[in-house]
Amino acid sequence: MIHVVAGVLLAAALLTAPGLLLARLGGVRGWSAASAALPLSCAVIGTAEIVAAAVGSAWVPWGWAAIAGVTAVAAGLLVAVRRLVPGGRTQSADPPRDGGGRSDLRVPAGLAVACLVLGIGTLAGMGSMSTPAQAFDIVFHSNAVQAIRQLGNASSFGSMSALYQGVPTYYPTVWHGAVALLPASVTVSSNAMVLVVAALAWPLGIAGLLAEVLGAEHPRNRTAIALGTVLSAATVGAPTMLLGTLAVWAYTLSVICLPGVVVLGLRLLRSVPADSAGEGALEGFSEGESEEERARTRSSLSDLIMNGVLFVGGGIGAVLAHGAGTFNTMVLLGPLAVVLIVRLVRAGGRRKTVTLRILAVLAVCVLIGAWVMRESLVWVWRYPRGGGNLLGTLGQALLDLPQYGAFSFQGIPMIVGAPLGIVVCGLAVFAAVRVPQARPWLVTAAVALCLVTLVGGPQWWGRRIGALWYLQKARVQPLVIIPGLVLATLGLRRLLEARPGRRMTAVLLVLVCAAAVGRMPLHAKLARSVHDADRIAYGTILTSEEADFITSLSDQLPEDALVVGAPSRGESYLWALGGIDVVYPLRSRPTQGTAADMLASAAPDLRPGSTTCQLLNELGAEYYFRADRGAAWDGREAPLRWDKALADWPTDGMEPVASTSTAGLWRITACGD
Repeated sequence: MIHVVAGVLLAAALLTAPGLLLARLGGVRGWSAASAALPLSCAVIGTAEIVAAAVGSAWVPWGWAAIAGVTAVAAGLLVAVRRLVPGGRTQSADPPRDGGGRSDLRVPAGLAVACLVLGIGTLAGMGSMSTPAQAFDIVFHSNAVQAIRQLGNASSFGSMSALYQGVPTYYPTVWHGAVALLPASVTVSSNAMVLVVAALAWPLGIAGLLAEVLGAEHPRNRTAIALGTVLSAATVGAPTMLLGTLAVWAYTLSVICLPGVVVLGLRLLRSVPADSAGEGALEGFSEGESEEERARTRSSLSDLIMNGVLFVGGGIGAVLAHGAGTFNTMVLLGPLAVVLIVRLVRAGGRRKTVTLRILAVLAVCVLIGAWVMRESLVWVWRYPRGGGNLLGTLGQALLDLPQYGAFSFQGIPMIVGAPLGIVVCGLAVFAAVRVPQARPWLVTAAVALCLVTLVGGPQWWGRRIGALWYLQKARVQPLVIIPGLVLATLGLRRLLEARPGRRMTAVLLVLVCAAAVGRMPLHAKLARSVHDADRIAYGTILTSEEADFITSLSDQLPEDALVVGAPSRGESYLWALGGIDVVYPLRSRPTQGTAADMLASAAPDLRPGSTTCQLLNELGAEYYFRADRGAAWDGREAPLRWDKALADWPTDGMEPVASTSTAGLWRITACGD
């Protein structure tokens, strides 16, 4: 229990503390700073991973020192920039937008409700913090954490080579590096991170975004922000679908960064002088300007530079968490950025020149980045996935229904949860019609909605743009949800303005709480679909009894033991759960042409001098793991793919080591010494 509590608290601190310090040093306050903390913290963690690998320090335990060091360096740079830039020490004339100095419990209360709803739903689905999650991608994520702990390298550039038969590869490891630092088993640490991301980081990020958009200086705005934060617990496309059935944990972390990145992006866009009043920030001082005007210009320049630095840092954090953060940020901020760029270019003069130069630099950076990552981009672009139904996808997106996995409309979670999706959608449509401020967010939501329907629709050449999201509509759905929550909150504020008084507030409070609490069974179902061994959405990899059995095996094997078996029958979990090295740490096919690949393709022939024995000797594998659950599990197990031949080796030439009712471990003796 102590390890669980410590893991949750440390995970929360890792994802918020470094970024919160940097955000406040950069001039961001209140809820906006809390929202910006996550992407900035991810930037710190990702950078620290690369630095630690470069200097040869093991990530565990030196990762803590690396994170502290990178945070200190970044903080020093922010302080230096603020002191060196003209006007950096002056107080901005703009009033605080988030009401950070007010002692008002509305927003904290709304955040607490959202955290409770998401936390209870997630924990109910997990059943226990020590229950290992099971899915194709989760096998990778669990063993990635174990690889970092065992080998010491957490860098996104090459640390996952142990999972790919020694072939260096790029994979974003901010999630895995953070989990590796937590003081518990891989399972408990991973579940702690899932809980923190779902039940704290998501509603906190949305609360800060809403505060930045509406401004929290007016009590009515704070009420709307609190209600909108509660609504963040009524969405399933983010975070519970991503953390549950879809199980894309690294991508989820990048998605949870997006509200904070948008906050920093909005602050940057507001600080860009797009009219004559801010011309001096780009063109210098004019003769005859008063000292007050010059001070205002200096302050404007300081805000522009500081907001730019913070936005770049937040963007780096989202991208280090997962490369798709680049495209997600472009979708969410693209419409607003285009409007501002058009205004700057039309203004002419130095503003036009500076804008075009910045765009040219960005274009060069994009080309360089695309060239460096060309192999990964080509692989993603060619990713195959069948098409679907356009109208069905549109309906799922508007009602925020699960867009991955076989989810029937039978049962309480869907019967109750499906209609409640109309609450956020209805409020968003109301705001789009009645609130002029909502128009930019309507455009953003419409662009994201078109992208979702394109990805989830029928097959045609234009659908390839969705390859950036692996052609999975569930990955794109959060881009509809984030502007949708902003629109819904603007709709809530409009209703509060139209009917001021406690009655309307009470009605809206009941509405949003009903929507959030009504979605709790669906949150639990999504979490249960990867945690309950009897209800795994895409097939059980190991039972609860087998998980306990694997955990106990480390005491019965030598430290250098290497086990072979079928990953789809639990072999891969021996590394994450028992710390026992395995031939196949992933459910994906091993690198073509390697000994592991040839062993999986060959018919088992356990005789001295046979091909099988030669490959086993080359790999150093002396133990075999097999699970045989009988006919009762037919149709409920994870499907065997390339590993079919590994699932049922004859055990005549083997010596039993340990067994349980459905699984066993043998020492291979038929090949000789």
